[in-house]
Amino acid sequence: MLGSKELGPGAVTLKVHNVAMARRGFRVMKLLELNPRLESHQAGRIQYTLKGHAATRVDMTMASAASWLTGCFLVRGYLGHPESGAAHLEFWVPNAELQSLIADTLGTLHLRAKILPRRGGYLIYLKDRSQIRVFLGQVGAHRAMLEWESVDVVRHMKNQVNRLVNSETANLRRTVESGLTQAELLGRLLTLPGNQNWSETSKTLARLRIQHPDWSLRELGQAMRPPLSKSAVNHRMRKLLQGIPEGWI
Repeated sequence: MLGSKELGPGAVTLKVHNVAMARRGFRVMKLLELNPRLESHQAGRIQYTLKGHAATRVDMTMASAASWLTGCFLVRGYLGHPESGAAHLEFWVPNAELQSLIADTLGTLHLRAKILPRRGGYLIYLKDRSQIRVFLGQVGAHRAMLEWESVDVVRHMKNQVNRLVNSETANLRRTVESGLTQAELLGRLLTLPGNQNWSETSKTLARLRIQHPDWSLRELGQAMRPPLSKSAVNHRMRKLLQGIPEGWI
């Protein structure tokens, strides 16, 4: 709790139920020059209370900010699973003073947190996956950071593969649709009297297209004797299809 009436403005009180956390909190408060003292209370289970006071708000370094946020996260933080659809890291705090201090300290680490008022307090949260990874690295949670990075790398690779597959599928569909249309039109053109005068190369190309509507222009060119380049096949195909009578398409 920040701003305790007992200690006056600038006071900080931290209540924990774990001796290891109490020791860490004491070290962090000492690092922040809050002049901490530790009290132990027995009420069903042992509760450790750390109290400290600073005359003015401490100007934190990057290292002290990360240490202080580590303690805050252990007491009031939540982190979603890295494989969940929505990335989420949050702090829940009971008052505006602590909300402001945590948000400002996150800013010291170049993290842009968002804040939502909630009944009885405030929610400070990060939704950006890269920002969450930075936070985990800064507070020393390197194993968790590596898990998030691993999931993000796999997700990026899957998205890239899906984009490539979708692109190839779309290209193949367009090729087949174009080939089927060309095959139908060329089959009808070959029956017209005037087109019997086509060169042998043009007739061979037309027959190949009719027999293999799924082939690409490059494949058609490779099947010609002598082989033709893709651009040469495209040029010849366009010339052949220029003779389509009006109304066929």
